[in-house]
Amino acid sequence: MWFLAYFLLHLIVYALIRAQFLIWNWASLKSLTTSDIFWAFLNGMHFDLSAMALTVGLCFLGLIWLSSYPNLRKIWLWAFIVFNFLLYLVNCVDSELFNFTAKRFSKSAFLLVGEGGVSNLVIPYLPLAFSTLIILVVYLFVAFKLAGAYNYTLNLTKKSSLTFVVLALSVVASRGGLQTKPITFVDAKLFANSHANNLVLNSSFTIIKSFSKVSLQRIHHFSRDEMLSLLNKQDLPAREVRADKPNIIIIILESFSKEYLVLQNPEATPYLNSLIKKSVSFDHAYANGRRSIEGVAAILSGIPALMEEPFISSEFSANQVIGLGSILRAAENYHTSFFHSAATGSMHFNSFASSVGIADYYGLESYPSSEDHDGVWGIFDEPFLDWSCKKMSGFQKPFFASVFTMTSHQPYTLPEQYKDRFKDDRHAILKTVQYTDYALEKFMKCASEQDWYKNTIFVFLADHTGPALDVNQSFKSYFEIPMVFYSPNEKLFKNMNPHQYAQQIDVLPTLLDILQIEYKNKNYLSRSLLRDGPGKFVTLYSDGVYELVGDVKDKDRQLKAVQQYFSEGLYDNRLYYPAK
Repeated sequence: MWFLAYFLLHLIVYALIRAQFLIWNWASLKSLTTSDIFWAFLNGMHFDLSAMALTVGLCFLGLIWLSSYPNLRKIWLWAFIVFNFLLYLVNCVDSELFNFTAKRFSKSAFLLVGEGGVSNLVIPYLPLAFSTLIILVVYLFVAFKLAGAYNYTLNLTKKSSLTFVVLALSVVASRGGLQTKPITFVDAKLFANSHANNLVLNSSFTIIKSFSKVSLQRIHHFSRDEMLSLLNKQDLPAREVRADKPNIIIIILESFSKEYLVLQNPEATPYLNSLIKKSVSFDHAYANGRRSIEGVAAILSGIPALMEEPFISSEFSANQVIGLGSILRAAENYHTSFFHSAATGSMHFNSFASSVGIADYYGLESYPSSEDHDGVWGIFDEPFLDWSCKKMSGFQKPFFASVFTMTSHQPYTLPEQYKDRFKDDRHAILKTVQYTDYALEKFMKCASEQDWYKNTIFVFLADHTGPALDVNQSFKSYFEIPMVFYSPNEKLFKNMNPHQYAQQIDVLPTLLDILQIEYKNKNYLSRSLLRDGPGKFVTLYSDGVYELVGDVKDKDRQLKAVQQYFSEGLYDNRLYYPAK
């Protein structure tokens, strides 16, 4: 009976944490029917039992063989109680952390540890913190009572019999049943709604699986020439305009989904929409990942996110990278900089920026006043963008600057003076999207007053999409972002077709084409948006699911070519091939 009580305790706690995830994310899950919720909880038990095969099954084995050693038995039991306590804490925190990472917690998510201020973990999320405290305290109380009640003394025959039973049940539980293959992440994909599928999962399972899973498998299907023939083709247009070493400013907008731009009553992005009318804005533009760390790598170095772990934190991070900053500095002696108002070191952006040739990094410590801090992550967008604009005016020309906004990041905090001005009941992020749009307008006004403005290219795009307003949207919709090229010199973009498919990794070759900078090696997963024509497609990836979007003629072979190019490129340290 003791073993059954201990087992049920952990199963019940997982059910309570799943209920917490449901309630906390209700805005994204309210489209689920009662039967959907019941089905999610029922299937979720497979993943709970799989995690418990290790966290409870291994505990049982130790207790069986340490039954004659009371002190060692207590240490063993309490070690597993603490272990489970920590896993439950991660599960509870993941109710909100999922909204940051777009996936359940795994080993790659440990990169987030230490990000933001301490208050970020509690103050903005007091209801979640309170419910987490209740669940964990109740667990410790009941576990303590059960620990004191364990007093079995077993002979060798009983130890052997119980060991066989525990091992057999643990093997079945860890596999998720008696089916041919063990359950994995894809078995949780029961709904079109990504939030609902993560309701089925638990973070203990995803952590354990991620440590036993190779981040990327090496794949080989074709010869090199056949592989390259299946990837993005490059059609050279006539180059009629030579840019006179223009300054380049890339504005990376935190969590800006394309669907936010079409909202009305109120309009979420009135300034950006007005700017689009005199810019090249792509109808079909996509992020190459679901996280900020992936978006920065894609934009600045043309590396898509086609594996579970972000490139920046992966085993391949020391590979050769051809960064936009490196090319601009070597070819045209550009001054290069990166602005991000979080603490220096956040997401390792400063280290990565340096690796792609960006000389100067301006973070939280560079900003002159702490009064504009949002209390969680960094400086509010309006003052930070204004400061960035003025800072750029002191740079040698030409310069390349990348500015990453912050305020439309959870927990969606606004400066006190704007809380009554920017409101939107459709989703909490939209009030901060309105604020960032306003900050962009002020930044561009400041820029227009500078002597470098008329010879500057501005690129506006998101790092990734934000929370979906339509929770039943298609897989590709979770990657749709705005991508806007603007310059007072409109001739620079005369060869651009705004109706073609575009992605973040296309920014680098496009800018090099505008500047007519020849490069000997290129990434064949990306392409210049000045070179329109057939055979152009975008590869989307998330949680083991791939989708090809665009001019796809032979999906199976083209996808295999993409997987081979990416995996061999990382393993062989060769993401780049001769351009001709």
